[in-house]
Amino acid sequence: MSEARLGTVLTRRFTRVAWTGLSGYALLVVALFAAASEMALRRSLEHSADLTQSLLGAYRDSTSEPGGVMPSALADQLVAMGGQVVITRTTTGAGGNQDVYFVSPDMPARRLEGLPASASPDDVRQALLAAIAQRARWRYRVLHRAAGAFDIYVVASRESYVVALGALAAAAALLLPAAGLAVARGARQAVAGALRPLERVAAETRAIGPAELGTRLTSPTGQAEVTELADSVNRMLERVDRAHRALQAFTADASHELRTPLTHLRAQVQWAAAEGRTEVETREALAAMERVLDQTAKLVEELLLIARGENRQLALAHAPFELGAVVNEVREITEAMALGRDLTVSAAPSPPLWALGDADRTRHILLNLASNAVRYPPPPGSVTFALERNGGEVGVSVRDTGPGIAPEHVERIFDRFFRVDQSRSRDLGGTGLGLAIARLLAELQGGHITVHSAPGAGSTFTVWLPMAKSPLGS
Repeated sequence: MSEARLGTVLTRRFTRVAWTGLSGYALLVVALFAAASEMALRRSLEHSADLTQSLLGAYRDSTSEPGGVMPSALADQLVAMGGQVVITRTTTGAGGNQDVYFVSPDMPARRLEGLPASASPDDVRQALLAAIAQRARWRYRVLHRAAGAFDIYVVASRESYVVALGALAAAAALLLPAAGLAVARGARQAVAGALRPLERVAAETRAIGPAELGTRLTSPTGQAEVTELADSVNRMLERVDRAHRALQAFTADASHELRTPLTHLRAQVQWAAAEGRTEVETREALAAMERVLDQTAKLVEELLLIARGENRQLALAHAPFELGAVVNEVREITEAMALGRDLTVSAAPSPPLWALGDADRTRHILLNLASNAVRYPPPPGSVTFALERNGGEVGVSVRDTGPGIAPEHVERIFDRFFRVDQSRSRDLGGTGLGLAIARLLAELQGGHITVHSAPGAGSTFTVWLPMAKSPLGS
């Protein structure tokens, strides 16, 4: 999604949310105003009913022969009076029949008529309330209160606040579009301002190609989130640049390493193909070519091993194994490699230690370290294996009495094709990949390799792996 499209989407969503919020707020204000007005009107009705009820004790009939009135007519009069009080009184005649009268201070009592003779006072009340409700509708509110023999009906008009409520609703309806337009404009400006640094980061990122991997995005951008994004992109570019430079160096080194044996092979083939070569000379040339081919095949196999390991395609076991048994096997092989040299190979005594990982790959690591330890020490020398333990890790150290490694070379000895002495290492049959493979295999098992060395004092390489509990002990 482009920055322009993203800005449009964000503006629309922000505007939609703002419109929804403003509309809801306006409706809430109108509803609260209406509710507050209804509460005030009810309190007014309750006050009128309380006052009327307190005065009923002073009431006296104005006539002993009341006239009659229909409930609908009484409802018309009550609604027309607006905010007035009407009182009905239930009396019991000589025959035990109950009659309901309309009473008022300014007129004589009048019997409610038009109802069935069997109608009870409750039926009369319901008929009167229904008639009042039919005529009052939404414009008036009616309050009915029973007070002994009396029933009080208080009616108040809603027109006192309906006009104000209508004005408030009209104002909200008129101001809401203006507020919505203002919010939409503000949203566009805010989104544009927020996306401007992001657009700059995107433009600078698009401008970085394979030849500009050393370029970094400008930071800070003024916004914490975008600044963090720019820093993350810079860190990613740093990793990509480092990997790209490593790949270029690896390609150049691999080409050089392969070009040397191929040049040697071509020279041997041309020499052997020349006229006048004896059978013995031809056999010597073929043997030399076989040695070069073996070295080249070993180099290719090691390159494939590194490639599979870095791509996590190398099969590795993850099980406990006895580290001392692996060390004893490697020690025996190292003794065979040291035949004919004035070199002593030994292993320091140690209790059994169990590691968690791949025994075969660990043997490969130790053989690489042991081959270096045998290759470089001047006679008389020694190679010593020792088991160590440090917290939750167990290790195997390989110590030699070789010439040692200069401090400026210690950090680079694990790089692919790096040799402290280029000519001597190649003459001894090294490919420059042994330590790189050893470190890779150790890291794939969750371990690492440490080195302690000084010129003239030999070197000590230690392979550390996660410690495992002994299956025999469990």
